[in-house]
Amino acid sequence: MKPGLLKYMCCPFCKSDFKALVKRKTGTEIVSSFLVCKKCNKKYPIIKGIPVILDEKKLKDFAKTQKNWENWWKKVRKKSDIDVYDKLWVQALKNLGGEPLFRPEHFKGKIVLDAGCGTGRHIKSDFSKHGCKEIIGVDLGVQVFEAKRTDDAPNTHFIQADLMNLPFKKEVFDVVTSHGVLHHTPNPRATFMRISKHLKVGGMMAIYVYHKEWAYHKAHKKSLFLDTVYATGVMIWLGIRKIISRMPHPIIHGFAYLMALKSTIESTLVKNKITRPLGKALRFIPPFAYVGVNFHERLVRNYDHYSATYNYFQAIEEVIDWYKKAGFNDIEVTSVPISIRGIKKTRIESPLNVKMYELVDHFKFRQEWDRVYAKRRGANE
Repeated sequence: MKPGLLKYMCCPFCKSDFKALVKRKTGTEIVSSFLVCKKCNKKYPIIKGIPVILDEKKLKDFAKTQKNWENWWKKVRKKSDIDVYDKLWVQALKNLGGEPLFRPEHFKGKIVLDAGCGTGRHIKSDFSKHGCKEIIGVDLGVQVFEAKRTDDAPNTHFIQADLMNLPFKKEVFDVVTSHGVLHHTPNPRATFMRISKHLKVGGMMAIYVYHKEWAYHKAHKKSLFLDTVYATGVMIWLGIRKIISRMPHPIIHGFAYLMALKSTIESTLVKNKITRPLGKALRFIPPFAYVGVNFHERLVRNYDHYSATYNYFQAIEEVIDWYKKAGFNDIEVTSVPISIRGIKKTRIESPLNVKMYELVDHFKFRQEWDRVYAKRRGANE
């Protein structure tokens, strides 16, 4: 942990400042220590340079599962082509003329919180290269240790903490982002409201959450029959996902391998004109398999989706209402549903000014993504 992180932090329970009891340092980095609240004396460990700000129950759960998670991420993430995946997403959206959630000008000289940073993919691909003053990544999972291992820039910090009980002072961040995380929390709206309290008035909050219409196929309007088939498939898939997510890790791992294999078969069939109808039909049959740039990325994405205990879908109007209730009134709904950014104007509910960009069609986006990937792969062969 870099000492400069302390000025943003406070005890999540009594909101008083921390002091660090240093055991071991490497240069200016605090590798092993405890953070102690100056008022209530609650103590939190610093492990491998990362403050672990969890209550006793979550800390015990963390100790119990850390080894399994570390083995999983070491086996899979190092082989995963996550950077390529992000580039394909950005390029496909650009080719379709869509408006991205993040722009370089959002980050220059800013203090940024990435709420639910995982392995730090967006910190590395979106934030670091755009001149942020400070970036703080927070995640409940042990993936945050992998994030620190692969990104130890002087202005980058990582914390393991619960998004519902963040160890930060109020209104300390210029930008708060949460990409693909809130829908995996027990209460997405409540989590959004908690996180937004740490954003300065005048600051920007940008989030991406799962869209009900993308999930249930209403937005695509291919036909009533296809809509019905797909919506039925989604309901079956949600039931399967709920069961799998509660299984032991080895079973979830095995299921993720099967889904990665299903995705590989679908992609292979779709590339051939003769077998294309069969490949497309397979994509409608639950359980649904998530795509990726290679087998390992498919494995990671399927594990991510099937291991999450919570998996909620929102309507655009619902998420706009979150922003309204949190005091935002300049809101932009960008092209990939649901990606929304807004400027915090007050600390209470305020009138709305909403700008809607044209939303991209799910199937067109997926087809363009596949085309960009095929072109990239052909150039590398």
